[in-house]
Order: sequence, then structure tokens, then C-alpha cells
Amino acid sequence: MKPSPHGYPIKLVRDGTPDILNASGDPGDLWYQRLEVGDSEMRIRLLRLKLTEEVGEFLVDGGIDELSDVLAVVEGLAATYGLSLDELTAKFRDDPRGGFLTAVVMYGRHPEFDQ
Repeated sequence: MKPSPHGYPIKLVRDGTPDILNASGDPGDLWYQRLEVGDSEMRIRLLRLKLTEEVGEFLVDGGIDELSDVLAVVEGLAATYGLSLDELTAKFRDDPRGGFLTAVVMYGRHPEFDQ
């Protein structure tokens, strides 16, 4: 991976971002590089950073677009484990603990959660 130009950050962007910015006529001081298929360590590291960024934006903004960005990163992370988003969804749907659809709130203490 090339070093960042002029100290600008390196960050993961959506797959269609280069086409969109290049079509605007002024891509600015940017270039893009796709990671090699075998570079899973870098891919996971960048996806984890991106997840932190997108969750932070969702916590501040609370909008559906930001939530969609979080899901896009989760899909990318699932792919690094060889799972599609549907397969990941099936995994949590099969979990006997269920999901978070009914907003069950736990009060008190339990040894399983005190770690």
C-alpha cells in the first residue's frame, strides 16, 4: 500500500467512491488502491477502523444513512470470515438469546455479565 499523500489519512471507502469522485471532474489529491485478496490482516484492520468511524457518526447523527453505513461495514467484515450478510443474519437469528427487537432491559447483577 502506498503511503498517504502529503500526510492525508488512508481510509477505507465504499467500492463505488472512486467512480463517483472521478466522475465529478475533480478527484482532488486522491488515488485509490484495492487491497490484494491475500491481505486479510490489513482489510480487517481497516474495516475495524471504519466500523468505529461509522458507529461514531451514527451515535452523533442517528440517521438511517449512518445506520446503513454501519451495516455496509458489517457486511465487509462478514465477508472476511467467508460469510454473506444473509448467512451472518441467519447466525444471529439462530441464537437462542434472540435479538434486540423487544428492548428487554436487565436490572441487577448476574455472574455471567460481571466480567
